[in-house]
Amino acid sequence: MNELKKIEKLIIDFGLSMREAKVYTTLFHKKDFTAAEIQQLVNIPRTKVYEVMQLLISKGLCAEIKIGRLKKYQAVKPESSFNGLLQKYKEDISVKENIADNVIKILSPIFEQIKEKDNPLDYIEVIRDSQQIHEKFVSNIALTNHELLAFSKAPYSVPYIVDHEKEIEALKRGVKFRSIYEYKDAVKQELVEVIDIWVSAGEEARVIPGLPMKMIIFDDKITMFALDDPISLKPSITTLVINHPSFTKALKYVFESCWEKAMPFEEYRIKSKESPPEADQPLANTSVREKMS
Repeated sequence: MNELKKIEKLIIDFGLSMREAKVYTTLFHKKDFTAAEIQQLVNIPRTKVYEVMQLLISKGLCAEIKIGRLKKYQAVKPESSFNGLLQKYKEDISVKENIADNVIKILSPIFEQIKEKDNPLDYIEVIRDSQQIHEKFVSNIALTNHELLAFSKAPYSVPYIVDHEKEIEALKRGVKFRSIYEYKDAVKQELVEVIDIWVSAGEEARVIPGLPMKMIIFDDKITMFALDDPISLKPSITTLVINHPSFTKALKYVFESCWEKAMPFEEYRIKSKESPPEADQPLANTSVREKMS
C-alpha cells in the first residue's frame, strides 16, 4: 500500500484537493467503508467526510452502496473513473492523460485485489452518477443470457442502433427482450417511431398509459430501478441495483401483471394513425434504451 502515497500526489496534480486525495486513496485499503471508518483513518470531521464522499461520487471516483440501513462507500474501477474525468479537461490534456495512465497502472491491480474479497451482503447498490448508471446497465446487458424485462417511461428520444451495440448483440445471441412503454397522447407518433426501431431489432413491446417507475430485470437475478422524487414528483437519476433472486421474482410478478394489461404495439400503431395529428413536441435528450440514465 506504499504506492497509495504516490497516488495522493498524482491525483492532487490531476486536480483533486488534498482532502479528496486522502479519502480516495483510503478506499483502496479494503472493499468498502462506512463514513465512521473513513473518519478514523483520515482523521477529519464526520460532516467533512460526507462532503468529500459526495464530491468523489460526483466525479465518478466513488460509489455509495446500502446494506439494510447501513451506508457504505467503495472505489469505482480506476480505468472508468479517470477516463471519465479526462473528458472534462480541455487544457493541458496531454499532462492529465499521463497522470491518469500512471494512476490507473498503480490502482488497477489494487482494485482487483480488494474486489476479490466479496461481502455476501453486498446485494444492494445505490448509484447517483449518470455515467456509472450507464456502465452498470451495459455490464448487466453483457451478462444477460436469457431474458430482459423493462419498464420504459417518458421522456423518450429516438435511439440509434449504433449507440446500443451490447443490446443488439444480446438480441442476436437469443436474449428475449420484452418492454412496456409508457405513452403520452402528445407524443404518439414519436413513440411509434421509437418502439418500431426496437421491434425491428427483435424486441417484443407493449404500451400502457402509466408505469410506476423505470425498471429493468436481467435474467431473474438483477433488478435496476429508479423512482420519482417523492417531494417534487419529478424523475430522479438515483438508481438502485439489487442482485437478489427473491426480490427480482417479486418484481417480475409486477411486470407480468402490467404486461397483461398493456396494449400490443401493433394495436397502438393502428390507433395512433387513426388519431388526429398532435402538435410537434421536442423530444428530450434521453435515450429510450438507456432506461436507467
